Amino acid sequence: MDFHLIAQLIRLRYKLLWAKTRTRNGKIALFMAGYLLLVPAIFLFAAVGAGGGMAAVRSGKAERIAQGVLTGLFACATIISVVLGFGLNEVFSDAELRRYPLNARERLFARHFTGIADPFWFLFLALDLGLAFGLYLLGLGNLLLGTVAVLLLFVCNYFAARLVGLALDRIMRKKAGSVLLPIVFMLFCFLPGMAMPMLKKHPAASGVVLRILGFTPSFGAGSLMVRTDAQAFYGFALIVCWLLGLAAAVAALERRPPKATARTVQAKEIRWDSRFHQAGARFGSQYGPLVEHWLRFYFRCRRFKLSYLMSLPLMPFLLLFWSRQMGRGANPFAAAVGVFAVSGLAPAGAFVINQYGYVGSGFRRFFLFPIDPAATLRASSYTLMGLSSVYVVLAALAWALFAPVPYDVRGMTMLVASGVFGLFAFHGAGLWTTLYGPRRSDPNRTMGNDLSLAGNLLMMGGMFSLLFVPMMVGQIDKRIFSPEHWWVAVILAALAACFYFASLRRATAILPARRERILAVVEGRA
Repeated sequence: MDFHLIAQLIRLRYKLLWAKTRTRNGKIALFMAGYLLLVPAIFLFAAVGAGGGMAAVRSGKAERIAQGVLTGLFACATIISVVLGFGLNEVFSDAELRRYPLNARERLFARHFTGIADPFWFLFLALDLGLAFGLYLLGLGNLLLGTVAVLLLFVCNYFAARLVGLALDRIMRKKAGSVLLPIVFMLFCFLPGMAMPMLKKHPAASGVVLRILGFTPSFGAGSLMVRTDAQAFYGFALIVCWLLGLAAAVAALERRPPKATARTVQAKEIRWDSRFHQAGARFGSQYGPLVEHWLRFYFRCRRFKLSYLMSLPLMPFLLLFWSRQMGRGANPFAAAVGVFAVSGLAPAGAFVINQYGYVGSGFRRFFLFPIDPAATLRASSYTLMGLSSVYVVLAALAWALFAPVPYDVRGMTMLVASGVFGLFAFHGAGLWTTLYGPRRSDPNRTMGNDLSLAGNLLMMGGMFSLLFVPMMVGQIDKRIFSPEHWWVAVILAALAACFYFASLRRATAILPARRERILAVVEGRA
């Protein structure tokens, strides 16, 4: 075994990880990893605080606590490994390692040892060992069995993360993978929030969930840490079975190289009476062709289609879930006001903030047309405004059908006015970030944050402000967001509309002066 060369490969992997975390997307991934570690840490300290965790241990629930903590660490380690190490598995694949003077057995060892030697794996190993040692100090476990459980679970966790990473790599190579993966990710993010209220309403379902989780390796490791009877042997056998099964699945997936999808280009007949043409014709002869152009561009853009279609089930769910859960004990109507205010942001927020950033060198063509170049900005803004307004209507329909409060015409007026306010205010501010905060972006890239600093401040700050401020104000005083004050929302919506049209008029006048700067950014020269 050439350990010197394997050490060189580990050093190379560390350099690639460091280079990746210094990039913009790497910093975002590192933030997500830190967030995933912070949440279970806060939950654990909150549970143990005030002696609650110690009392649970002394009352005979140490096994359940250990199983819960190990399950959370197992899930966090899997997700963080995929987020931080995505793309590095290909660099250290068997095909790439054939470039080095290693035989088959050494390549197998190097491939997995370099993966398990990532620094964050040692953090999770230390956390698991700390749990086993803490239980031993309390006299509730065997140190030897706890160490064995931690080591087996550690290797099992690595193979689980490896399997998920390989599966995601195969999915991303498929034609529909870039669309399917974010949908699965969002479902995974929202599933815990949906599951907890359901388990509270149906206590019998929690027993079923615990019985299912009893077959997971983390529950087996928790039993092996605490028990010394036959249940400990069951936990040991359970971890070993999972370990062998995951290792076999990883080996089978690695032996099957990903298939490259063949793309064929087919000539299609040009249709001049399409739905895009019919929609653009409603804007007259001046803006009709430009609106048609933007509609075609947006619905051929993979990023826009994903964002727009994913918002279709997201907004009704967010409206009903947010108003019921976040407004519980306070004012669900105030929470709904915030959701209506952001309903025009989610479908196409990245494009509203950066309207020219996705066209690349095509921005030059707008100044070659026999029209006023500022008309392209007006047409783009009108198109995005019309597409985003659909979600205000959908939110109103969802509230009318499934509202947790009695229907009131004044309340509906207030909610729709809140949606109109957010729509005009956000689109008006997006005109200024388009001019003064552009960024070159890939229209077919479905994941990642590619907005400028100004765009991120507007997107994140605007969405969180509009979503949380009404809820917080409603908790202070329920009477502020009541249907009797519907006229206040109408006035704010009218002021937002004035702001939008004033911004549109001023931005179109500034566009020629900002032409060279925007062109340098979208072409990658600045």
